Amino acid sequence: MTGLNILEFLQSQLDNQGSASTKYESLSAALALAITEKVLLPGESLPSERKLAEQLGISRITVRNSIDSLVSDGLLVRRQGVRTTVAQKVGKQISNLIGFSEDMKSRGLQAGAQLLSTETEIATALEREKLDLCDGDEVVRLRRVRLANDQPIAVEMAVVPLSIVKSAEAIGPSLYASLHAMDKMPDRGIQRISAETIDDEMAQIIDTRPGTPVLVVERCCKAQDGTPVEFTTTYYNAEIFEFITELQR
Repeated sequence: MTGLNILEFLQSQLDNQGSASTKYESLSAALALAITEKVLLPGESLPSERKLAEQLGISRITVRNSIDSLVSDGLLVRRQGVRTTVAQKVGKQISNLIGFSEDMKSRGLQAGAQLLSTETEIATALEREKLDLCDGDEVVRLRRVRLANDQPIAVEMAVVPLSIVKSAEAIGPSLYASLHAMDKMPDRGIQRISAETIDDEMAQIIDTRPGTPVLVVERCCKAQDGTPVEFTTTYYNAEIFEFITELQR
């Protein structure tokens, strides 16, 4: 919707609410209604705080506080250097064994990754257990930010046996595509989902605030021949990502 139309919608809502509510409450409610009624669409930018304040006759601090409230509720997303946007939920089916890149492509989204670190080291006790490795076996660890349409939505730590990938450089932007090229495409796996809140470091990485809820997904997968090929832990921003499952009786 154009900036003019959203401003008209907000003004009409403020006029209808009268004086029973404070301007902060009225604007917060009007913005929330604009989102739920799809007047503002997922991913769409809000007019600037200055424009909202001038056109609606409200102080900028009131506008900012109302926007902050909706950011806290997960309806809006504020990213440094760009306008505040409507939160865009990305859904993921949990019954299908597909990688992040393939999943985003199936939803019409452009998958991306920013490499944070890579290392080749002796596997830890946990990694040996998950990947059925022996003492002294090495693994490649990749820590990446996963993107959907250039928006950071997750931090991923992927661990794969060095005996399979041979080197960290052999892993491309899509881990599953790389494993497929090595005839070690994940064929089945176990996935566990839990909830946490993120610390300052991770909040900065995925461009959100500390304490934001995240969905922690731990996945262990095997190739068709039964070889363990992947132990991945991914922290999804729960404000913009959800898991979906279809139930049948």
